Amino acid sequence: MIDALRGFALAGIFLLHHIQHFNFFVKPEFTPSWLIPIDAWLKDSMNCLIAGKAFALFSLLFGLSYWIIYENAQKRGDEYLFRHFWRMALLVCFGLFHTLFFAGDILIMYAVLGLPLVLTRYMSNKAMLCTAFVLLINPVSVATILSYVFTDNIYSLPLSYPEGSLKPLLIGGSFGQLMQAHFNFAYLSSVIWSWNVGRIVAILGLFFLGAYFAKNKTLTEGSLKFWYYFLIISLISLVCLNFINDLAIASAENKDERRLLWQIMQRYIKITMALGILSIFIILWRHNKGTPFFSKFINFGRMGLTNYILMSIFGSFLYYGWGLGLYKYLGISASLAIGITLLVVQIKFSTFWFNKFGQGPLERLWRRLTWLNSHSNNIAKASTASFTKTKLSEHQHE
Repeated sequence: MIDALRGFALAGIFLLHHIQHFNFFVKPEFTPSWLIPIDAWLKDSMNCLIAGKAFALFSLLFGLSYWIIYENAQKRGDEYLFRHFWRMALLVCFGLFHTLFFAGDILIMYAVLGLPLVLTRYMSNKAMLCTAFVLLINPVSVATILSYVFTDNIYSLPLSYPEGSLKPLLIGGSFGQLMQAHFNFAYLSSVIWSWNVGRIVAILGLFFLGAYFAKNKTLTEGSLKFWYYFLIISLISLVCLNFINDLAIASAENKDERRLLWQIMQRYIKITMALGILSIFIILWRHNKGTPFFSKFINFGRMGLTNYILMSIFGSFLYYGWGLGLYKYLGISASLAIGITLLVVQIKFSTFWFNKFGQGPLERLWRRLTWLNSHSNNIAKASTASFTKTKLSEHQHE
C-alpha cells in the first residue's frame, strides 16, 4: 500500500511537471482557438487536484520510509544513526546529478531536511505529533497573520533571489550552458522560493508526521474508523480554510500583502487536501485490499528514485531548447498527453525491471552504498542472488 501511495504521488508530480514543461513557463507559439479553453480548464484542474498535494504526500512518505528503515535496522541489530547521515549524503549526490537536468530538484533539500529525523528515535509519540503540527502551521506564518490582524501590517523576511535569467538558456542554450546556470543560480532560486512560500518548514513537518504514522502503524494497521474521522476533519478544515482565505484576500488592499496572505493560506489548504487524499486512498485500498487501479503504481513507487530522475531527463530533453524544444509547439493538453504516455511507459518499465531484478537500479545502488561493509549489505546481496536464482529457475521450468 505504501509503495502504491508513493507511486501515486510521484505520478501526480510527473504529470504536473509535464504541463509546466519542467518549470519552463512559456506559452507555445501557436495554439488553436478551440484548444485554449480546454488548456485553461486542464491547468486549473491539475493545479486544484495535484499542485502541492502530490508533493506533500511524497514528503510525508519520505519521513515514513525513514522510520521503517530505522525500525528494520534495529530488528537486525544494526545501528542506524551515522548510517542515516551517510544515506542522506548519498542522496545529495543523486540530487546533484539530477540538478544537471532540472533546477527544481528536491533530493538535496530532502537530504538536508531529513537529517533531523534521527531525533524521532528519542521522542515520544506526543512530541513527534506536536513537532509535526507546529512545523506544519509554521510559527512564522502564524506571526505574519496575527501581525496583520492586530496591527494591519505584515512582517515578513523574504530572501532575495540571485541575479540571472534562465529563460534565454532554456530557449537556446546548450546543455553545458544550462547545466552551469543550474548550479550558478537556478537551483539556489528554487531553494529560496521554497523558503519564501514556507515549503521548507512544511516539508520538515510532513517528515515528522510520516515518521509518526510509521511508528504507530497508523496507515497500515490503524482503525478504518480513524481514517473516516480524519477525512471528515480534513473536509471541514478545508471549507473553513477556503472561507478564511477569501476573507483575507478581500480585506488586504496592498497587492504584496494580499499575495503573501494568499501564499500562506494556499499552503494550509494544499496540506489539508493532501491529508484528505491520503485518507481516501487508505480507505479505498483497505476496503478493496488493494484496488486494481492503485496497485498499478506499486512497482513505480518502489522505483521512486529511479523514476523521479528519469522523468526529469526525458522531460528536459523534450521541452528545453538543448533537446527537442517542444515548448514552442505544445500547450497543456498536448503536454499532458505526452506525460500520460511516458507515465504508462515508466510504469510498464518499472514492473518489467522489478520482476527481473527485484529492485530499481538507483535504489539498489543507494542501498548497497548505504550499508557498505555491513551485515545488512551481505543480506541484501544474498537476497538479490536468491531472487535471481528463483527467476532463473522459473524461466528454466517454463
